[in-house]
Amino acid sequence: MVDRFGVKPGRLWIGGAWTDVDERFDQIHPATNEIVTSIADAGTGAVDLAVAAARKAFDTGPWPRMGAKERKKILVRLQARIEDAKEELGYLQTLDNGIPINFSLNSRVSANMTVDIFDHYAGWIDKITGETFPRYTDAANLHYMTFRDPVGVVGAIIPWNAPLVMFALKVAPALATGCTIVMKASELANLAVLRLAEIVAECDLPPGVFNLVTGGPATGEALSTHPGVDKVSFTGSAAVGERIMAKAGSNMKRLSLELGGKSAVIVFPDTRDLKVAATSIMSLSSTFLSGQVCSTPTRALVHRSVVDEFVAHAQQQISAVKFGDPFDMTTTSAPIISRRQTDRVMSYIETGSAEGARLVFGGDRPGNELADGNWINPTLFTDVRSDMRIAQDEIFGPVLSVIPFDTEEEAITIANDSVYGLSGGVYTTDLSRAFRVGRAMHTGTVGINGYSLMPNSPAGGVKRSGIGREGGWATIEAFTELKTLILNLDA
Repeated sequence: MVDRFGVKPGRLWIGGAWTDVDERFDQIHPATNEIVTSIADAGTGAVDLAVAAARKAFDTGPWPRMGAKERKKILVRLQARIEDAKEELGYLQTLDNGIPINFSLNSRVSANMTVDIFDHYAGWIDKITGETFPRYTDAANLHYMTFRDPVGVVGAIIPWNAPLVMFALKVAPALATGCTIVMKASELANLAVLRLAEIVAECDLPPGVFNLVTGGPATGEALSTHPGVDKVSFTGSAAVGERIMAKAGSNMKRLSLELGGKSAVIVFPDTRDLKVAATSIMSLSSTFLSGQVCSTPTRALVHRSVVDEFVAHAQQQISAVKFGDPFDMTTTSAPIISRRQTDRVMSYIETGSAEGARLVFGGDRPGNELADGNWINPTLFTDVRSDMRIAQDEIFGPVLSVIPFDTEEEAITIANDSVYGLSGGVYTTDLSRAFRVGRAMHTGTVGINGYSLMPNSPAGGVKRSGIGREGGWATIEAFTELKTLILNLDA
């Protein structure tokens, strides 16, 4: 299937050329657990070469010194090439992680969104400005001004669940600000990113500006700790993020870490349409990519007076879920990414029942023609307490915990009773309450009556969900250094 689009998975893109390596690992299609192809395992040696190429391109190459007009032309050209390749990119992403092809082509993790992200950051290139400051003393010819310089060599590590969008969210702002970049794709999903690297290679970037390495944890460790990397932009697990942060001090790396989540959505009884709220929450938590998204709502805090109605609506939504061939446009939910993760999710379901939560539906795996894949039926627990593991741990699977509450204050306390703080939500028609509760929730993002982040809005978390923000102007800040220039014209 890979050969349909001519992807060459056994190569790395380093210093403006394709590089072959002997070491390989298998990439598995999660819907069937079939081996799709073998992927190059870069190891530390290839990472050294890639960082050296990026370092040279930044320190002595033309890219950071290029005029905004010319750099913008290249990003616009890259955007157009991605637009032309949307169908094949969507196909490869589905082959990577099993996300239904309809989502790979038409959702917020689609090739369309990838194009939008490049369009957004191409537009920033000639608008990255500094400031001048009013005279502070009587020295009339003493002037203060700021500039935003590119941060340097960026090490970008992306997860498997949305490789197209994650590629764009790292590469587009890095290129827009004049940085050079070494990217590592997840070892579980490489094909779409490899095709994107081929597209980048066609767009006349100077050698070493963009580099791609593939491999497992050792490759990621080598990249994130490399002394030649000035900034690490990482999206992934909290455990890995903590290791990156602990080792960043050797050369004071700048960090953007978007890590795990255990997002709570608070549903008040005055919600305009409880069915819409329940359907949306259930869809995001259990059907869209089977809950394998860090910002997905996994705790539904529902006012006790409407819990039964909420659960009934959520169960109705599950009747519309269709498992099956991810390349069938009518399939609506994805498999779990690996057998190991499937076993982990099932163990949490067993733990939830053992702790006393009531399993309302799901909790099992479909059989028959789906038995060979990593499928788990959408699962909902109710009568969940905040101290249960299913309410505290990031499961990363199709499991929604419904936690009843009685008062607004109790709901806020439960929502904040987590080591994570990535996203949250509030459903209510009371605008004052929405604002009050949204402000009280200790998370990076709060959606009122639904939410969906766009390229121009900042995202990131607090507590164990990470540090820093990326999106819109926040990304420009994250990929640049603020320099102050003091000019004395009397000297």
